Formats: sequence, C-alpha cells, structure tokens
Amino acid sequence: MRIFLFLILFIPQLFAKGVKAGTVITNVATLDYKMGNRDFHTKSNVQKSIVAQLIDVKVSWIDAQDITVVSGDKKRVLTFKVLNSGNGTDRFNLIKKFLSYKSDFQPKKSKVYLDRNRNYYLDSSDRVRKTVTLKPDEEQLVFIVSDIGKQQDAKNGAKAYYSLKAVSRRGGSGIPGKVHPQKGEKRVDAIDGLNGGIGEDEGNFKFLKATLILQKSVKQDDKGIITVTLDISVDGDGVVKNVKIEDEIPNETIYIKNSLTLNGRGLTDKKDGDEGRYKRRYKNRKAKIFLNLGDMDISSHYIAKYRLRVR
Repeated sequence: MRIFLFLILFIPQLFAKGVKAGTVITNVATLDYKMGNRDFHTKSNVQKSIVAQLIDVKVSWIDAQDITVVSGDKKRVLTFKVLNSGNGTDRFNLIKKFLSYKSDFQPKKSKVYLDRNRNYYLDSSDRVRKTVTLKPDEEQLVFIVSDIGKQQDAKNGAKAYYSLKAVSRRGGSGIPGKVHPQKGEKRVDAIDGLNGGIGEDEGNFKFLKATLILQKSVKQDDKGIITVTLDISVDGDGVVKNVKIEDEIPNETIYIKNSLTLNGRGLTDKKDGDEGRYKRRYKNRKAKIFLNLGDMDISSHYIAKYRLRVR
C-alpha cells in the first residue's frame, strides 16, 4: 500500500484575529492510497472548530504636541483613540488617571467624554462616558477634559500627565493568553491577546506662565520738564490678561495736558475709547495716569510717555 497524502486536522477550538469570533470552521481529513491497480479515496469524519474571541485593544494619544494651558483655563482637551483590534465586539471600561508621580502641577478636575459625532472637537453633542462598545477594527475618539484651575505656583513649562486605559469587560486580565470560558460572543471562549486585553497611553498638558515686566524711568531737561517713561512687556509663554496700570503723579509736579502717548501715538486725557486717561488730583488723592492695555503676550510691547512740570 502506497499513501500519497494523509492530512488530519484536529482543532477543537481556535482563535484568529482576521476571522470573526464565533465563526465555525469545518475540517475534513482526506486519505488517498493505491492497492494494486486500484486507487482509493476516503474522508475522515467532519471536525468543526469554533473561532474563539481574541481580545486586543489599543489606546493612542493622538494630539500632535503638548496641549498648552494657562492658569484658570477651562475644558482643555487631551485626545485619545481607542481601537478594538480583536476579532469580536467588545465593551471596554475607560479609566483615566492623573499621574501625580511625574506631574509638576495638578488640574482642578477632569472627566472622560466620547466624541460622538467624530469631528475631533469637544462640542455639545459629546457626552461623559465610562465605557465604549466597539466592533472589530472599530475605533473611537475619547477626550480627557480638564479644568486647569488657578495655578499660582506652577512654573512656565510645567507639565501635568494623564493616562487613559481601556479594559475589556470580556477579559482584560492583563495576562496574555488567559482564557475566559464562554465570555466571548456567542458564548465562545475569550482569550486575552498580547497586551492582556488592556490598552493604555498617556498625554499631557503644558503650563504656560507669562510675567509682566514694568520698567519706569524719569528724565528732566534743562527747562525743568520731566518726561516719565513706562516700558511694559511680557516675559515667558502664555498670556497676561486684562493688563491695567496706574501711575501716581507726585504732588510736587503738575501734569502737562495731553502729553500722554503710547508707542508714539497721542492719547486723550479723558476716559474715552483709547487706552489711557488722566485723573486730576482730588482732595487727599494724588493725580494719576491710567492705562488699560488688555491682554498681552510675549509679542506685546508698549512704551507709554507723559510729561510733568515742577511746581
């Protein structure tokens, strides 16, 4: 007897990432042989195998760079992508964690949102959620949204780190290859993949702190006229908001009307639409120059000047 091919497949249950969980795979062994001048062909019994559910999930922080924040910011967003890379529908717990051990400051509070309309932006249609259900190869954008709160002690460039973890509710033991009997789709076994049914990544906020620099100088000419110069600029990253400056005029001097300028541009003494005004002496209160410069950053630079006459 000569045997040309003898193939026997016996797999009671298997998993395959590219084949959907619960798929039935049929296997038949064939036997071809010859006896004398006659060819014989026979088949084995039919062996049916059910594809188990392989659990895999991947989490990726997808912001192109650090998300910059300033003190008092609200609803600043870290964007993550959660991908079901297994072969069956799965539901994942979404767990955020503030990584205090590597952070320089701590935001006031944070929540997890799903990007329901998948437009990559946090908007009114998005909702706070702690779980997400995904089909095989389906992905979902997830936001960690934080109110930064007042950060008086945070330094320029300080960072705050958050992690987002997705844990399979069918498995998610963290142990690759661990079997969860009948926990998969259609009650097949679920098997934790290479990452143990858990995906995780981290992202961070970067704190920007700008410092206002105010320098004052005084120069008197040979006629007794005093020119006061205020040099206002910003050092560091970020924005200094609603900058307002008051400068008292000494009682020994008199303000020369309409001498106030800002970057060479004349300002009126009255309270009107421009950035400055003069308020005369009243009873025991000194005369003052007021400047309202609004928001300033490192690109902002103002030089204000006004003149005084000695009494």
